[in-house]
Parts: sequence; structure tokens; C-alpha cells
Amino acid sequence: MNEKTTPARIEVLWRPGCPYCSRLRSGLRRAGIETVERDIWVDSSAAARVRRATGGDETVPTVVVGPRALVNPSVSQVVSAVRAEFPDEAEALVGAASAGGGSLRAGAGWTAVVALVWVLLAVWQPTTTWHLAPVLLAAAWPWVTGQDLRGGDRSALSRLLVSGTAGFAVAAATTLALSRFGLLGGPTVLGFADPAVEGLVLGGVSALLVVLLGLGRALRTPVGRSAWVGTTRVAASDGVVLVEGNAYFPASSVPAGVLVPSPTTSVCPWKGIARYYAVRVDGQELPDAAWTYPHPLPFARRVKGRVAFWGGVDVRPE
Repeated sequence: MNEKTTPARIEVLWRPGCPYCSRLRSGLRRAGIETVERDIWVDSSAAARVRRATGGDETVPTVVVGPRALVNPSVSQVVSAVRAEFPDEAEALVGAASAGGGSLRAGAGWTAVVALVWVLLAVWQPTTTWHLAPVLLAAAWPWVTGQDLRGGDRSALSRLLVSGTAGFAVAAATTLALSRFGLLGGPTVLGFADPAVEGLVLGGVSALLVVLLGLGRALRTPVGRSAWVGTTRVAASDGVVLVEGNAYFPASSVPAGVLVPSPTTSVCPWKGIARYYAVRVDGQELPDAAWTYPHPLPFARRVKGRVAFWGGVDVRPE
């Protein structure tokens, strides 16, 4: 055991019926990561710990790694936190676990949702072509996979190709099935005689473009940033995600005790609901100076569980 007094273990605080809990618990099991699970509906002390970590509510899953609490993290974020908190025991706790398969499964889920919506729309209006549907359907899987890529991830090509091929295959199968049952009878916009052919072309181009976009993200140089309050560094990472000019740091890059949960929230139309934290450093507390998106919308999956700063926190290039 390392010199820290906190036992080297991973606790998952969850509740029955929570889909996010089920997904994370399954992902941790598939990655071979052993955890201690506590049902907050049975264990009142676990529920109290969740409330302390989230600013008063019972958002789950909350994963406790030593002194650090992660609200609705991904498998990769749990792994990063374990390696940061227990570097001497990380190999025994998480081994070589990664979340590459998690993004593929999430992409499959969103592809199924888009396919179902298109089928329902086609049944409702069989004389409408719904030109955007094959574009979204073919792009959903590689898009979600691409959101989990980080700069410098040279191993991403295979995941992108698999997800792009799978997305196009689902789009093609759905297009042909709708055409076969007479549910794709509207006009074309690209001059094709058959709406099904147009749908296949749109789906193929869409999947290819999204795969290339993800590949560009994976091959570019990683972005490094640090966050400072005066002369004290509160976060540093060479793998930040830049969105709308803000640097989103991995949660594991922020030392325990710096972030104090706040009841403040805000809503972004394309990222979702943000939760805020006060930043506490050397007895000084900056209210609502950090925020995170525990459950971002699909287009913002890249920032899931990451932390960004403002309000007195100076973010600088590394």
C-alpha cells in the first residue's frame, strides 16, 4: 500500500433502476475492475456521501477513489483517478483497463435510437423521404466513438473504422428495408431516380466524413493546459479538450479538496446541464469558478465529467 491513509479501493455508490449506474457497473466489470458497491437506498451513509459530493442531491453513479469522488464518470475516468490516487497499486486495481469498448457500445445505442425514430417517421409519413435520416443514422456511431478520442491517440483508427462501417451498414439496411416495404416513397434532392440509392449515397458520405473528422482529432498533437489561482496550480493536463474556448480538464488532474460542490446549475442547448463548484485554495474560495457536465448531450460527449474553470482561475498553455 502507498503512504496514503485512505484504503486503495474503488467504491461505486448506486441505486436500483438507474440506467447510468447499470452502464457504468457493467463497464467496470467488463474491464475487470473490482469495486465495492453500495446501494444508497439501503446504505444511508452512502447516500450522505453522495449528497456531500454533489452539493445536496443524490446523483448516481458516484464513484469514490480514495479521497476523490467522481459523479457519473466513464470507465476511463475511473481508471485515470485510480492511477492518480494510487499509483503504486494501480496495476493491481485496474491493470490495462481502458474505455475503448465503451464508446463503441454507446455509439451502437445511439444508432439504434436514430434507426427507431426514422422507422417511426417513415411509418407515419411513407411519402416523405426524410433525407436527413440516413445522414444522422450513418454518422451516429462513428461520431460517438470520435468524441471519446484524445489528441495523439494513434490506436484510434481501428475503432473509427469499425464504428464507421457499422454505422453505414445499419443505415444501408434500414434504407433498403424501408424501400422494400414501400415506406421510402418521397422525392429525391440529388437527382437520383430511386430514394433508396440516394439514401445509400448520403449515408456513405456521412459515415466517411465523420470517420475522417475523428481521425484528424486522434492524430493531432495533444493539448496541454494548466489552471492557476495566484501562484497555486489547481489543475494540469496534457490531454485537455477545448470547446468554445474553454479547456476541459480530466477530473483526475484536479487535486482532492480543490472543488467544493455548489447548488448552481446552468443549461447549454447543445451540451446539456452544467453543475458548478467553488474552487478552494489556501483558505480562499472562488464561488462557482468551475463547472462540469455529468450527463452531456451526444454532441458534447467529449466533455463528459471533465472540469473547466473561469471566475478568477487563470488557464495557461503548458
